[in-house]
Amino acid sequence: MKKIILTIFTTAVVLIIQAQVPRTSYFMDKYANRHQLNPALTPAWGYINFPGLGNIYIGTESNLRLSNFVYPPDTGRLQTFMHRDVKADDFLKRVKKSNHIGGHFNLNVLGFGFYVNNDKFFSFDMNVKTEVGMNIPKDVFTMFKRGMTDSAGTAYNIKNMNVVARAYTEFALGYAQDVNESLRVGGKLKFLIGHADARLKVDRMDVLMSPDIWTIHPTATGTILGNFLVPEYDSAGNIRIDKVATPEKLGTSNFFGGYGAAIDLGAVYNFDKILGNLQGFTVSFGLTDLGFITYSKDKVIQAQAQHEVIYEGFDLQFENSELKIDFDKLTGQFTNMLELREIPATGDVTRALRTTTNLGLEYSFLQNKMSAGLLWSTHFGLPSTFSELTLSYNLRPVNWFSLSLSSSVAHGFFRSAGWAMNITPKYGLNLFIGMDYVPFAWTPKLDKLDYGVPFGLPIYTANVNVNFGLSIPLGRNRHHNYPRSRGSRDRDKNTDTDINIEDLPLLDEE
Repeated sequence: MKKIILTIFTTAVVLIIQAQVPRTSYFMDKYANRHQLNPALTPAWGYINFPGLGNIYIGTESNLRLSNFVYPPDTGRLQTFMHRDVKADDFLKRVKKSNHIGGHFNLNVLGFGFYVNNDKFFSFDMNVKTEVGMNIPKDVFTMFKRGMTDSAGTAYNIKNMNVVARAYTEFALGYAQDVNESLRVGGKLKFLIGHADARLKVDRMDVLMSPDIWTIHPTATGTILGNFLVPEYDSAGNIRIDKVATPEKLGTSNFFGGYGAAIDLGAVYNFDKILGNLQGFTVSFGLTDLGFITYSKDKVIQAQAQHEVIYEGFDLQFENSELKIDFDKLTGQFTNMLELREIPATGDVTRALRTTTNLGLEYSFLQNKMSAGLLWSTHFGLPSTFSELTLSYNLRPVNWFSLSLSSSVAHGFFRSAGWAMNITPKYGLNLFIGMDYVPFAWTPKLDKLDYGVPFGLPIYTANVNVNFGLSIPLGRNRHHNYPRSRGSRDRDKNTDTDINIEDLPLLDEE
């Protein structure tokens, strides 16, 4: 079991899923790709992303705490939750009813943005995105920890366990403009090409443990969409959920599995024109990835499991008071619990994207040299819907450099921290690098314990991400005239560049 838990976490670190930019960058007005979080939050000048390096994002997200599973508190040594010293009640009270873990990846292949008449912003992006996620109900951990509690047999009912994975390419055309001196709106139209979509949905799994065998009755559905993934079958004709791979001969047609569309919407309102205590405040709202991808019937593979399975199990052994399990044998027998039999596809299948909303509040002070921000983000869709509150401090001492620091309340303030840095020289490349989660507490290195993990793991959170981007700025570090909490246009005339906005040429005149 030790290896099972470690495998889940370390695999999630390298899995790649839903694309985005770090939330720490939300209030950085010079970051070229901030409009990925809200299409109305356009950067301070135009840009051209360096091909393939304009925006690279890799990250994981989870509401699990590694300390509950691999580094139980108050024990003083590294062990798993299956250790006899860890009481079942103490462990289970720390586990949530629904536990999710997943990751994100975004690769910006092409991207650029530019201004027309100093207030209308156009952008184009081609992004390759993948998504992977898993939802694990608490009953799974209860079953493993408590096991058979009655010599006559123990029953467990596991519900709503999901595993999802998909990959697609996005072509996005964006536009934003001022409505008046206080309000700015933006939107994007997206054309989507689906490459692959695979899901396993366990609606219910009834498990009856007896001294000799387990009787399992699963109600589960598996779906594979597109031509990019091909399942393997066992001798009985069942789909093996642990053996899904790409075709041996991967042609171009395999990449075009489905087609869809999506929109992003956003708005920014600042209170600089309102007298009183509201000056310096900006409120913003963004909605991203509201859309779908449809796969035709001939690119749909469906399977179901609705029959009883007898699981003979294997002998349990303890070493140094800790349960020892043959990991390879366990995973092999677990897949046998879900004998998925293929069924004919009844029609086209449409999948919704994972929609995200961002609600931001920022207060700017010291003539826009500093600001404080609050960002409430909610992610909708499989494998789980969850929200997160991020507090950030933003420093802009000079026009070409900005730094943001953040902490997320979802995982406990000051148990991890985020940071982002943007450097935009007057000439040359714009550099951005940032992370939302830098854990403060780590386990010792695990290589000496033969777990196959030659590095420490974060104790309080399974969230890790990093974002890197290179772009070429368009213009001479000039600000544009749009509503923001950064101060009025009169303030912008006295920036460290000593350039008067009114004297700068429009973009289409350069």
